[in-house]
Amino acid sequence: MTVCPEAQPKGIQGLVTARALWAVRASAAQQAIDAATLALTEGVDSDPLRELAGANKDMNVFELGGLIDSALSTAGVNVGDMTEDDALMISARHYANCVLQGQMSVRELAAWAHSRLGHEGPEWAQELVELDDAFDALDGGWGREPDWEQILGRFLVSR
Repeated sequence: MTVCPEAQPKGIQGLVTARALWAVRASAAQQAIDAATLALTEGVDSDPLRELAGANKDMNVFELGGLIDSALSTAGVNVGDMTEDDALMISARHYANCVLQGQMSVRELAAWAHSRLGHEGPEWAQELVELDDAFDALDGGWGREPDWEQILGRFLVSR
């Protein structure tokens, strides 16, 4: 990506996350709308950003993707070179933060990682994928509770 998203206002960072979620075919509308609204309150302003902030979360998914890209472009962020691996990493980090904020269960994250990334997936995702296996073992009675907070902490500080 052309501009380092971490150097951007939180609303724009949230739009990059929405773009990543959209790219991996996850639900992105609410994230995009919330991020656009936050960006406006942070002083970032453009017509696409205003349109996105006022959008309906049930809008057409293709229109949503175009609007996210337009809003980011007007903020000086080019995500045209976002790879699938970039999008998956950003999405996984987003979901890990959702777990830590109590917005998603750790088992949902682990199940997503296992089904979407899998054991043959990227090396950076393997601890998250194996977390799903650990929960399966626990449920089967032959495992112990995994230290998922430590696993998420390591994941979030890596890379």
